[in-house]
Amino acid sequence: MRYLLLLLFIGTSLNIMAQTISGIVTDGRTGQRISGAWITSAKAATISGLQGEFTIKAYNTRDTIRVQMQGYKPYVLPVDASVSKNLIITLQETVIELNEVHVTGKRDRVKDSLNNRKMFAKEFNASAPKFKDIVVVAASPGPIPVAGVTIVPSQLIRAIAYKHTREYKFKKILIRDEQNRYIDSRFGDDLVTELTGLKEDSLLNFMDRYRPGINALKKMTDYDIRLYIKASSQKFRNDTPTKTK
Repeated sequence: MRYLLLLLFIGTSLNIMAQTISGIVTDGRTGQRISGAWITSAKAATISGLQGEFTIKAYNTRDTIRVQMQGYKPYVLPVDASVSKNLIITLQETVIELNEVHVTGKRDRVKDSLNNRKMFAKEFNASAPKFKDIVVVAASPGPIPVAGVTIVPSQLIRAIAYKHTREYKFKKILIRDEQNRYIDSRFGDDLVTELTGLKEDSLLNFMDRYRPGINALKKMTDYDIRLYIKASSQKFRNDTPTKTK
C-alpha cells in the first residue's frame, strides 16, 4: 500500500509539471499551413495535422520544442510557461546555393516516406511480442508452468501493454500521415480545380466532403479518380447551388 501511494504521488507530481503546448506550423514564405511536420519535446512527439495544427506535452520549463520538416530549416522553441496556446511556428525553406542558382527544397511524397521510415526506424519496426515469444516449449518447468510449456511473464506483459506504448501510438501517427500524403497526391486541389472549376471556400468544402478514404482510393485508377471527382462535383453543385457559383 505504501508503494502504491508513492507511485500515485509521483504520477500526480509529473502531471502537475506537465504542460500542454498547442499551435500551428506555417510556411515562412507563403504563410500556408504545413502538415506532417515532426514536433518533439523531451518525452513526447507528434505530427502536425492536415491544417498544420499540433498539441504536445512539455514536462518542465527547461524543456524545448523542436520542429523538423523535409525542405525546411529545423526550428527550436524553448518552453515558456506564460505562452503555451495558439503558437504560430514559422518554418523557413532550406535554400541550396550552387553557382548563384538557388534551389528550393521540393516535397516528394515517396522520398519523404522513405526518409521518415529511415529516421523513425525504431518506431516503424516496433511490434508486440508474437505467440512464440510468449509461450515457449520448455524441457523443465518455468516461472509459470502450463502443460509442459513456459509462459514468459515479461513478454506477456509487453504484449498486453503494447498498444499503450509511445512506440505504438507514434507508429499509428506516422502511418496515418503517410496515408494522408498518398490521398493528397492523388486527390489534390490542382486536379479538383481543373475538373470542377471550384475555388477558395467552395473548393475546400468540396474536398473536405468528398475526400476519399485510403482503402477506396488504392482501388481507383487515375481515370476512376477523375470520374469520381466529376460525379461528386455534380452532386455538390446540386446540393449547394448558391455557394458554388
